[in-house]
Amino acid sequence: MSSDLLNLGAQSVLTSQRQLNTTGHNISNVNTEGYSRQSVIQGTNDPRHFGGQTYGMGVHVENVRRSWDQFAVNELNLSTTNNAFRKDTEENLDMLTRMLSSVTSKKIPENLNQWFDAVKTLADSPNDVGSRKVVLEKAELIAKNLNDFHETVRMQSDVANKKLNMGVERINQIAYELRDLQRLMMRTPAPHNDLKDQHDELVNELSQYTKVTVTTRQNNEGYNVHIGNGHTLVSGTEASQLAVMDGYPDVHKRRLAMVEGKGIKAITAKDIGGNIGAILDMRDEHIPQVMDQMGLLSTAFAHEVNKLQSQGLDLRGNVGGLIFTDMNTEVVAKSRVVQPAGSNAELAVFIDDTAQLQGGEYSLQYNGSDYIVTKPTGERITAPLVGGELLVDGMRIEVRKGLELGERILIRPTRQGAAQIQMRTNDPTAIAAQSYQASTTFAQGSASFKIRAAGDLREFEVVISPKGDQFAVTDTKGKVLMQPQAYPPTGPVTVQGTTFELSAGALPNDKFTANLVPSEGDNGNLRKMQDLQTAKKLNDKESTIIDVYQNLNSNVALKTSTASRLADVARLEKEAAQERIASIAGVNLDEEAANMMKFQQSYMASSRIIQAANDTFNTILALR
Repeated sequence: MSSDLLNLGAQSVLTSQRQLNTTGHNISNVNTEGYSRQSVIQGTNDPRHFGGQTYGMGVHVENVRRSWDQFAVNELNLSTTNNAFRKDTEENLDMLTRMLSSVTSKKIPENLNQWFDAVKTLADSPNDVGSRKVVLEKAELIAKNLNDFHETVRMQSDVANKKLNMGVERINQIAYELRDLQRLMMRTPAPHNDLKDQHDELVNELSQYTKVTVTTRQNNEGYNVHIGNGHTLVSGTEASQLAVMDGYPDVHKRRLAMVEGKGIKAITAKDIGGNIGAILDMRDEHIPQVMDQMGLLSTAFAHEVNKLQSQGLDLRGNVGGLIFTDMNTEVVAKSRVVQPAGSNAELAVFIDDTAQLQGGEYSLQYNGSDYIVTKPTGERITAPLVGGELLVDGMRIEVRKGLELGERILIRPTRQGAAQIQMRTNDPTAIAAQSYQASTTFAQGSASFKIRAAGDLREFEVVISPKGDQFAVTDTKGKVLMQPQAYPPTGPVTVQGTTFELSAGALPNDKFTANLVPSEGDNGNLRKMQDLQTAKKLNDKESTIIDVYQNLNSNVALKTSTASRLADVARLEKEAAQERIASIAGVNLDEEAANMMKFQQSYMASSRIIQAANDTFNTILALR
């Protein structure tokens, strides 16, 4: 019996010692990030039967349990992902808001208004060279401000790509660390409480970058860690690698891919969440929106001013030339097309109608019989190919070499507009102040009449026949200078050295009167330029040029405000999840101090059992 008593006391002492060790371990790690409180689970030893009676045999340690709850951990990881996404989105949009509120950005509408004021001043004295110089100086400031702002915003795309690379690098490091932890757990006996804490802490860090799901493998052989929509990053003791690869069809729009062995599997940005999701949204949505709208403003302004220039006469009596970049040059038209590497397609996008023009990204695909266009709004339409051209939203898309079956290209009509606007003249006499269309013009249709070159013929009329199928050229007194020709003409028409263009759309009996005789003080064309300030030329004729900037500013500010509110909600959700984890797994020093005293007393009492057993042995030995 004394030996049983000694064994019982020894086990009791060992159990109390483990309780004290575990309590001390808890207290030592009270400030350790991610540590979960541990507690010793003790159980009663199997009793011994002797003399028809049952005698207790003391206590043993069954397990060291980790205070942990799967639901609370999953909630924390999800809230961490959401909080990281919302917080970064708020910061990104706030940065864009600050850009739009910066001195450089504010100068854009200010300089536009100053340019219109300068045009108004010039209209009062069209021949004043000094006033003409002011108009060109203000125009140059507009172009420079737009160029600078575009470059500032574009650089943020480079920053986003660098952040993406850094995020992917850290994700891969975490994957290897998780793999190594699981290998260590497989090699060492359970329980792996501290290792599991480290595992959970790494998973929580991973959830800052992307959405994470953790599942237990069969036979408890470690864990599978999935990111995004179920892409396996870690499978037990093996880790895959996340990579950044060239985009399709835009190679510069880098995308994510999972490297599994020798295979590479592309990952869509949808539902990736976390920091990575916010980076991709910034690069692929928010920055392009700003660039597209500023490009729309730039393209429309340059296009409309240049168009009016072509409808007037400069100080030397010549048809007005370009003030800004021609937004329909071959180089500019091709720059609007983004196609995959190795593509043999050849397209060019020309802007015909700024009123219908939209900012954003179009997708063009060929299904074997038709061209399918996906608009920035997501609407899909079938665009008929007529004469090698597709007409979509004010764009004329020339298909010079067709797309392969299933091939997809992108069309960005205004993305580079703010970078492409440049001054094309510094000659103040080149401003076309005089309008060559006389007041006797009577045109009810939609035809466009343009003088391309002024020759000997200075005053004439282009008259559409009563049936609308022919046109003739006469002088202002009705004398026929060119016999009736088929309408519309197939190209430019030249009469006595003067060349003009007349598009389709004229109605029967429409008349276009041209007066190319220089007239000092004529400001008809300047008045048309001045009207651009209030003319609703964009967004289906609902917005002025300056409205585009104001609408963009308001839209980004509204998004920032919404993002701020969502970030506050996400922060509160994460804090609530952290509090739940703390209530379950956190170390309470008061509780641990009480446990320390309790287990210390238990240890001392257990040692008295050993002392009693020892005294009993000594008494028995003394009897001999």
